[in-house]
Amino acid sequence: MRQWVGPLRFLLTIGWYMVLSLLIPTGLGYWLDRPEMFDRRPLFTLIGLGIGTVIAFYGLVRMLRRYRAEQNELNKDKR
Repeated sequence: MRQWVGPLRFLLTIGWYMVLSLLIPTGLGYWLDRPEMFDRRPLFTLIGLGIGTVIAFYGLVRMLRRYRAEQNELNKDKR
């Protein structure tokens, strides 16, 4: 039973990280696009989406590298 807890926790962490790193900059861009702020309807929303995408993939690569290193260490210890 404990074999699937680690990978499940890792997948949930990746999922939340991806969602939050895309929603926060996009939401900030949407907030800046309001008529009361700058009124540049899709501009800041798209910029926020682009920034969020870069942040999400950079973090994803870092998490995957760390997870892979941990798995390699576990495999070395088992041998």
